[in-house]
Amino acid sequence: MGNNKVQPWMRGFLLIGSVYNIAWAIFLFYLPGSYIKWITEGAQQINKWVTYQAIGVAIIGVFMLLAALYPLKYRFLLIVALLGKSLGGLIVYLLIMDSVVTKKFIFHLLMNDLIWSVPLIFITVAAFKSQNDR
Repeated sequence: MGNNKVQPWMRGFLLIGSVYNIAWAIFLFYLPGSYIKWITEGAQQINKWVTYQAIGVAIIGVFMLLAALYPLKYRFLLIVALLGKSLGGLIVYLLIMDSVVTKKFIFHLLMNDLIWSVPLIFITVAAFKSQNDR
């Protein structure tokens, strides 16, 4: 087993990530205009895709919560969460940003997707290796 075992910090990270994503989804759902104005630097006032983004982020949050509670049982949900974090930025770029990059979008991408993706990769690999060691 060794370093392949799911560590307590991994569960903690997933719990924090799930709370963060659910809180972010609630913000996106109830205050989409604030998000749009900020990320597009005032170029847009409203965008219907933000509601769908909120739903996707909430789903990622729930998947991370389930994976935190049962990392080996729900290790496949970690892959879905990782894909959501990886592809989420591209979807926002195409559907919400209308293929325009702003400094605030880059900041959002770094803080909302990339920061979470790196540890999520390690946790996913550890969950699959742990399962194989059983």
